[in-house]
Parts: sequence; structure tokens; C-alpha cells
Amino acid sequence: MPCRGLFVVFPFLLLQPVHSLGADSLLLPTNQVSFSVVVERQVPNDWTRALVGITIADADPAALARRVNATISEALGIARKSKALTVSSATYTTYPEYGDDNRIVRWRASQDVILEGADTAAITHLIAALQSRGLLLRNITFTLAAGTRAAVENELITGAIQAFRNRAVLISRGFDKSSYSIVSVSVGDNGYPQPTPMMENTKQMLSGAVEPPEFEPGSSTLRIDVSGTIELQ
Repeated sequence: MPCRGLFVVFPFLLLQPVHSLGADSLLLPTNQVSFSVVVERQVPNDWTRALVGITIADADPAALARRVNATISEALGIARKSKALTVSSATYTTYPEYGDDNRIVRWRASQDVILEGADTAAITHLIAALQSRGLLLRNITFTLAAGTRAAVENELITGAIQAFRNRAVLISRGFDKSSYSIVSVSVGDNGYPQPTPMMENTKQMLSGAVEPPEFEPGSSTLRIDVSGTIELQ
């Protein structure tokens, strides 16, 4: 696929020859130009991660633990029937709630289930099934699968390197030089794209509605930059 969104930044400095100030003086590099190029591509998100869970309170901590464990155990059993998804349980937390006399009046516990996979429709239907059993949708995010990210980055790296070479040739010709040599070069990915969170319609998600929620996964922008210094010859 072609690399879209080519940006070129080339603040450059030509260092003129410096006459020797002594027998041991070093000459500074001459005819060196530093610049960078950036290529980017919008890639449809193909990985969904949802967090559903339960938070309940009870005056009896033992009874509370049994209620949470039973709910999460049922949820995991339902979720694991979907072979296309990765399912795991998150940390169990519990803490006391105090009354006006600073005595513990009840305990509150919370635990979540993590649903991940490439099948967004399967996750949304599973969310509805778990909501009908008392779990709440905490949040849902969309990003790129690791394999997708790696494959696109490899294409972008190839395109960015070629763009760097093309720019080097253009600069060389602009200064009436026939060739160039690379002094230094670096390749970077500008960081991992942030997942797209979907928290619209929060009221519906926290209400225990059993209708499958509708989401638009959106896209992520991947960028590769190549920066370096060349010496004109």
C-alpha cells in the first residue's frame, strides 16, 4: 500500500571549512545537511477491549465475597463460550464503608472481567448478556491488533527510508552536488497510538440495559519518522 501523509522537515546547517588554528586542531565537518521525513497512515482499528464488572455491598464480608465470586464465575463461564475472544478476570478489591460513629457499617467489593478480541460484534453481544446478569460495562476501547500494527509499521518504515533517500538526492542536486553519503540516521515510530475510548451513552451502559450497544471502532494513525545527516559530495 502507498504511504500517505508524507511530511518533510529539513532545518539544515552548512558548516564552512575552518582554517587550522594549530597543528593539533581538528577541522569541523563541511557540507553536512540534517533533515527528517515522516510518513503516516490511518489504519482501521481491529482490536476491541471491554471491561465489565460488578460492585456490590454487604454487611457480611464473607457473604459479600460469595456473591462476587458467584457472579464473576458465572460471567467467566458465559464469556469463555466465545472461542474467538480472550477472557480474563481482573483484580478483586474490597474496602469498608464507615458510618457516622466511625464504625464499619458494610463492606464493598468489586471485580472485573476483561474481554478482548477482533470480533467487535461478538463482544457487544456478550456485553449485553453479562449486563442482564448484573454486570456493568466500565469502558470499551478500540486499537490495533499487534500483528496489524507490526505489518503496517514495516510498510511505513520501507516507505520512510525511500522518502529519506529521495529527499537526500533532491537536496544534493539543489546544492549542485552529484552525490551524498549518510553520516547518521535514526528511525522512530512516534510512540504507540492511543486506544480510542468509547464512553458515549454512559447512562445506558450503567443502567443494566440488555440491548447490545453500538460502537464505531474508528481508526488509529501510525507514523514513522526517519531523521539524519548527510554529507554532500
